[in-house]
Amino acid sequence: MATFVPYKNYFYNQFHGMASLIVCSVGNEQSSPGFVHGPDVRTMYSLHFCLQGGGTLRSNNRVHKVETGDLMLVYPNIKVYPKADHQNPWEMCWVGFTGGDARLLTDAIGFSPLHPVIKTNPSSRARIEETFRDIYSCRGDRPAQIVGMTGKLYTCLSFLMSQTSHAFPHNPGREYIEPACEYIALNYAKKITIEDIATATGVSRSCLYRAFMANLSQSPIEYLSAYRIKVSCNLLEKGELSIKEVAYACGFSNALYYNRVFKKVMGFPPTNYLDHLSV
Repeated sequence: MATFVPYKNYFYNQFHGMASLIVCSVGNEQSSPGFVHGPDVRTMYSLHFCLQGGGTLRSNNRVHKVETGDLMLVYPNIKVYPKADHQNPWEMCWVGFTGGDARLLTDAIGFSPLHPVIKTNPSSRARIEETFRDIYSCRGDRPAQIVGMTGKLYTCLSFLMSQTSHAFPHNPGREYIEPACEYIALNYAKKITIEDIATATGVSRSCLYRAFMANLSQSPIEYLSAYRIKVSCNLLEKGELSIKEVAYACGFSNALYYNRVFKKVMGFPPTNYLDHLSV
């Protein structure tokens, strides 16, 4: 039996809330045999490329087999159970990203929440790996590095689209998503309502709901909650505020409600967040 030496190299971008499409994290990892990373609920899209080995992804009550050369997409706000194979555990490179165009671009590659694993042509795998490595090579918190990572991400996604030849989906209400997300980004710390977001966007509340579900697979309130939680994670990492202060800074009415929403989105309470970062 082969001996696997687990490793994990990664970079986490602390400024990932600053653009419509931005790299949040990038890295590569050799998992231990049978290693289970979960249950996990992420606040970003996480695109993985299986370099070697394999495993399974349990998502939406389905189990998807992942083999060498497969692409795997983990969607935000969906509970998943990624598990490396016991005999031949996967070695992965990945990039995590978020933004208003994330769903549109991943749809164009051919992913969907019910089909989060895509097989690739063996002749294209070296190029796919190269695009992931290029993103990692740009890692850093300087403006040029942040833009560089995002630029390489676009190159990666463009190449993957060229391999699958899927057209951009024409989901209704697409034009409302960007202004709504921009309003949320500017006002998340206030006591805003979905009615406020709809009014600022210039549509009815029901129309805004349909647009979010069609394009982001989540409701406006789910997006707002996830955005607030994402910002709160940045504040928790800095360690300058108490959990109660973080809750108020991110627009939550009280710490108890913040704890409840955080656990729903992340799968664990905010008191355990820093522990999960070191795993």
